Amino acid sequence: MRNRRLLSALALCAAVSVSATGCFATVGGDAGAGGTVVFSNTGGALASIFADTAYKQLAEQGIQVAEESPNNEAKLTAMVESGTPTWDVFYASPYRTVAKCDVLFEKLDMSRINTDGLDPELTSECGVPVLKSAFLLVYNADKYGDRPPQSWTDFYDTTNFPGTRGIMNYAKDAGMETALLASGVPGDQLYPLDYERAFATLDTIRPSVRFYETGAQQTQALESGEVDMMLAWPGRAYEAAKNGANLKVVWNQPLYYTDSLGIVKGAPNMDEAYELINALIDVPTQEEIMKRQPYGAANANAQPSEDPLLNSFIATSNVTGTEVNRDNEWWAANLDEATQRWTNWVNR
Repeated sequence: MRNRRLLSALALCAAVSVSATGCFATVGGDAGAGGTVVFSNTGGALASIFADTAYKQLAEQGIQVAEESPNNEAKLTAMVESGTPTWDVFYASPYRTVAKCDVLFEKLDMSRINTDGLDPELTSECGVPVLKSAFLLVYNADKYGDRPPQSWTDFYDTTNFPGTRGIMNYAKDAGMETALLASGVPGDQLYPLDYERAFATLDTIRPSVRFYETGAQQTQALESGEVDMMLAWPGRAYEAAKNGANLKVVWNQPLYYTDSLGIVKGAPNMDEAYELINALIDVPTQEEIMKRQPYGAANANAQPSEDPLLNSFIATSNVTGTEVNRDNEWWAANLDEATQRWTNWVNR
């Protein structure tokens, strides 16, 4: 059974590790006051931010938020296929809301969503962005001193830039894209991915690579100096820097991505689901994300943090004109094949 708690226990729920055990909390208002909406999300720091902003906003409307994590797509699929979903809103990768539009996710009635400040190019039929981020080249400044890496080409150059590299062991985490950028493919011509060219470049660093399965492993490797460079998640790199690691970011061709919100197909609390999405993309929540985590706001009306360390890891605070945008339509159509090819390369 998942733990169920009232608002007074939400902080405890957010503090514990939910990736293995999961956590279910009812948040906002007194029991029975108005409607309820069930939000399946990642838990952790973001859930704490949502609780302090969007959930309180909804509580003033008499809407309770019941939160469940982790946001497991296999469970979502089983719920929808059974015809009895208990979740209403799902925190997803944008290419999953594209690939599973009208299958796992409802087509959105945009007239019910306040899209002011949202980039229409990041909005799909079944998903709206909730934050902006990027896959980053992060390096140990103590290791490279006054001759640091300056591009993905340097990440894949072990002769001039010796040292261990860290990569998350998932096809979706940009190993193939950054390899293509390093080999000279222009950022606006990455897709469709040239697998053979990508893996030929990845082969050049294979003896120097360490693969990681979780964000916690990524943070530990950066903190301990186990790796000298990493294809990193901003949140995990920032956490390591906050804990004392001397890390710098190369803002040359960061690969932009977003996280997305979708309404579960057949959601039992449809009206409240729209209210939750509006609260999550509203300026107060968006600004709090940027004050407490190294992510850019999806809502352009939100003002950024003034914390220099935090901002040094935020994609939207370090715009250089070299940014590369991920093609969510391509990933929606090709995730399974890309994953298989990545797995074959890692295990060969």
